[in-house]
Amino acid sequence: MKENLNEKFIAKLEAKYGTWTKITSKFGTTSFGVIAKDLSISASQFSKLIYGTATEGMYSRSIANIDRLILLEKTSKKLAETLAKNKAYQTELENLQGKSFSNRKLILYPLLALIIGALGMYFYTNESSKNNPLIPATNHPLLSYFDQGFDAAFDSPYLRESEAQENCPCSAFEGEWSLEMPFKLPLPGSRRPGLYYMAKKADLRIRCSNINAPYLEKGKAMMGYEYLISEIWVDTEQEPLIPKYFNIECKEYTPAFMAMNFAQDARFKRVAVLHAFNVNNFEIHPDSIVRRAELTGRYISDLDKELAQTYEIDIKHIVQNVLGNLTKTNCETAANPFCDPNDLEEGNSVIGFDCMYTIESENLGLGGGYPYTKRFRLEKQNYADNLTCQCDSQN
Repeated sequence: MKENLNEKFIAKLEAKYGTWTKITSKFGTTSFGVIAKDLSISASQFSKLIYGTATEGMYSRSIANIDRLILLEKTSKKLAETLAKNKAYQTELENLQGKSFSNRKLILYPLLALIIGALGMYFYTNESSKNNPLIPATNHPLLSYFDQGFDAAFDSPYLRESEAQENCPCSAFEGEWSLEMPFKLPLPGSRRPGLYYMAKKADLRIRCSNINAPYLEKGKAMMGYEYLISEIWVDTEQEPLIPKYFNIECKEYTPAFMAMNFAQDARFKRVAVLHAFNVNNFEIHPDSIVRRAELTGRYISDLDKELAQTYEIDIKHIVQNVLGNLTKTNCETAANPFCDPNDLEEGNSVIGFDCMYTIESENLGLGGGYPYTKRFRLEKQNYADNLTCQCDSQN
């Protein structure tokens, strides 16, 4: 899969900038550094994308960014051509002043056609905007603040190297985290059974903080800025959740629920894609990590209106009222397997939170809540050198 994404990424770059000349590290006449800035990624991330070591998410976001750049270039070129023609018509019209009205018509007609065409394009674009008013994000909303190149003139939200020791252990947690694996939930609040929520992937940036937990010692509080992409799926057979998929006595999902694969089972259809931005507050203790999350915003894209209408899904109600309580869930304190922060490793270290999602309009008969586990994996660590606050020195 990654090999295909790597080839696709390079092909897109060559389509935008020109042939890759490996000797000079350029695509056409454009250097790697300039392209990285165009894509709003760091030099190290660009290297990973070029040489096949980036994640699938990084490839997907960067390929989408290149497509946008290509579209923008085509649109700008078309606009420039239109403006040039308009200027030429204006010049010709001025030259024809004083001549007979019949001669003026020769230039007025094409100018009128141009204006009508421009108005037509305006109304078409305006109507398209009404039909598709949302522009889905393709990468983390704060990417420009976290991921500039080491030589860029910017102030990173991460700690400086000189601050790492005095802010231990949180300095070891700073960096980029992802959703370790997707998780799914049944969705209440609909007229029919068979509606589900699937959290697909997350890009979480964690940084040290001292202002959100002043009662904690320095280095024990963190802020996490999370861009979460999820999906809403419908079971076209609308099979009830209980008893097949949820054991009401044990308050847990059955193996049949855990085995459900929406993308590979034809009975399930995707209704929409969800984009959400959450702010997380973390507290680090020697044996545990506490997480509290607050939604900053959420919106829908790729909505299948026909599917929603067929299965009587009030998507606005789901987004605002049902999913609106998802960050207000009660999450248990997670065990801290990194009491010694030097044990954190990129690609391997995971922190997980067992949560219970509850809602006032619960109507599926679970009698309490919907359990799920959300696990984050460390992808890229800001500071990875030896830290001196060993486990036994933490309070």
